[in-house]
Amino acid sequence: MIEARLRTRIPSAELEAKVGKILGPEDYNLLITGPAKLLKPNGQPLCIYLPGALRAEADTPGVYETFHSLKSHRTDNRGYASGARRVMAGTGNRSRALPVASAIIGAFDAAGRQKYCRLTAWTGQNLPQWEQLRPFLQGVARHFEARLPERYAVQMAEVRATYPEWVVPGTPFTTVTVNNTYPTGVHQDAGDLESGFSTLACIRRGTFTGGVFVFPKYRVGIDMQHGDLCLIDAHEYHGNTAIVCACGERRNGMCDTCGAERISVVSYFRQNMTRCGSYTEEAQRAATAAELRTRKAQAAAIDAADTPQEVDA
Repeated sequence: MIEARLRTRIPSAELEAKVGKILGPEDYNLLITGPAKLLKPNGQPLCIYLPGALRAEADTPGVYETFHSLKSHRTDNRGYASGARRVMAGTGNRSRALPVASAIIGAFDAAGRQKYCRLTAWTGQNLPQWEQLRPFLQGVARHFEARLPERYAVQMAEVRATYPEWVVPGTPFTTVTVNNTYPTGVHQDAGDLESGFSTLACIRRGTFTGGVFVFPKYRVGIDMQHGDLCLIDAHEYHGNTAIVCACGERRNGMCDTCGAERISVVSYFRQNMTRCGSYTEEAQRAATAAELRTRKAQAAAIDAADTPQEVDA
């Protein structure tokens, strides 16, 4: 494995101009294709690339099929990662981005309108498939512990302070984001543990070009193949280049014609999971919140029925 301490960084203004944009080959001069550990100028790890480290786990029956099944989950809430700027949606204050094939599985902390911790909808409805992914995620964890023991220990300390029902057994992870075959715009991850580290695994099918994972600030690209794993500082700006399948089409989603598919599996610890109560406690909070919403809706309906209507004379 090569180890290098990076020195070159692009100017802040140039980096800021790339935020939300889809990167191309012109955005990196160093392309990593073999085992490597890259350090930032301050000596802190930027990434550790481990080609083929998860090949056996990725090829275990049921693993690809489960990750692949998530391709139908599309979201317009990925912000800059979607490769498009957010725009306001409807008459409310909520903004939306370009819809992409991305799903969050595992546990999620209280956020937004949902003031309670929970398993994501897919996870709760597909517990056998979720459990089938454990050996894959445990494989990720083993490499994390071996390569970055200090960061792993920090993350495991958070795990010990968290109710076990929110943690993937045998790992320092609570949550997994699964992206299917779309170029990610330049962004920083948010919501994961600041003092921990994120992991990116890749599962591929078919033939395509592009999909290179890039840290634009340092002009470094990593050409991830099937079964590869990369431990990454996801708080640095990153993205991946456009994906062009064998049919010649630029993809936002798997190609149904030639089968080109790039699944990225990002595993991490959600920053606020230590604040979650037990599953029973959070379920009660969810029930209370649902009851409150029902009462507000009923009150609004009564108010509307009692409001006099203007008529034309």
